[in-house]
Amino acid sequence: MLSPNAQRVLIVEDDPVVAMMVEDTLQGMGLETLVNLSLFDALNELETSDFDAALIDMGLRGESAHPIVLALVARDTPFVVISGRDQPELKAEFPQIRVVLKPLRVQALEQIMLELLDLQRSPLAP
Repeated sequence: MLSPNAQRVLIVEDDPVVAMMVEDTLQGMGLETLVNLSLFDALNELETSDFDAALIDMGLRGESAHPIVLALVARDTPFVVISGRDQPELKAEFPQIRVVLKPLRVQALEQIMLELLDLQRSPLAP
């Protein structure tokens, strides 16, 4: 069960299985999740929702998530890019952005979120 002041994380991932794994992991950490499977839906979410951090897949059914990255940078929202391939162009444009290669391991994902949200493990541990 989520606490009333749970931090919210935007997940943008076009693979429903990966999105569900990420969502389950983050909810298990006590975080609230907003899942979007397309660029269009994610851009809508950016305009209508508040969230504390984001996990972004760069390749969304043939579309680049670059507009999402630009919006997150403009909002100063912490985020991590998850991708099936290295992102040299993105790293060149935004050297500060962390890129994590798939496949994601649950333990690595948990650590990424702890760092991204600057959380201590103890309050989130069951």
